[in-house]
Amino acid sequence: MGIDRQFKARTRTASVSTVIGITLVLVMLGVQGFILYNGKALERSFKEDMVMQVFLKRQLKEADVMRFRKELDAEAFTRQTEYVSPEEAAETLKKDLGEDFLEVLGGVSPIDPNIQLKVSLAYAEPDSLRWIAESLRKDERVSEVVYNVEAVENLNANFVTLNIGGLVFLGLLLFVAVALINNTIRLAIYSKRFVIRTMHLVGATRWFIKRPFLMSGLWQGLVASMLAVGVLVGLAQLAKRYVPALLEHTDALSMAMLFGAVLVVGLLIALASTWFAVGRYIRMDHETIHWS
Repeated sequence: MGIDRQFKARTRTASVSTVIGITLVLVMLGVQGFILYNGKALERSFKEDMVMQVFLKRQLKEADVMRFRKELDAEAFTRQTEYVSPEEAAETLKKDLGEDFLEVLGGVSPIDPNIQLKVSLAYAEPDSLRWIAESLRKDERVSEVVYNVEAVENLNANFVTLNIGGLVFLGLLLFVAVALINNTIRLAIYSKRFVIRTMHLVGATRWFIKRPFLMSGLWQGLVASMLAVGVLVGLAQLAKRYVPALLEHTDALSMAMLFGAVLVVGLLIALASTWFAVGRYIRMDHETIHWS
């Protein structure tokens, strides 16, 4: 009875250690996945907010301006346009400067009428923006096209570097996670290697031997995944309370997809590690299993 109780205690300890190990690894994967996704969302937000100012010739009639804006709205690269009259532009500049500069100019706005153009996300790339600006400058109704070229190019280069670095780090983290979880499960199954060997010797099929271990591994992976999701939800709530800007570009759907991915990865890793660990002891001969 004492030996049986000791064996059950060791098995329970091994199971708990396995669940804790998988949980910690999945939390790290979830955090890195969130950082990577949030970076993509932040990049998308910056590109959607990028404005190209299309200045029109002052002598254009209002009907010509509206016609030009309608043509612009019909373009594939256009997401949104907004017309700004010289008076509206002067008022905005006056608020930014904090003084009425129109008094010096006799009340006449020096700013040409312009259309604030926001391009579609697919065209918010340096090459596409350059092509759009050059095409608009060729129009006789346009006096100038202005946008922050350096900011767009630097933004694009920085996010490309961030995405590549994030993917590489996530891949390394996933590799380490698989290795750690696999090692933890192998240690948990190690104590049952003689049971596995005995079942194999009496004629039990591989699937019959693996099935209870796979069910146990599935249960451990599910428990660990749910615990990891719970920890990630707690971290998200803390971030929402103390660093709300961190979740500014994250919606409920993306968080649900992240939690779903954590759940699936936890189950797959647990099942795969259990499958290979049990198979390893089934293949061992009598001498090797005593010295493994």
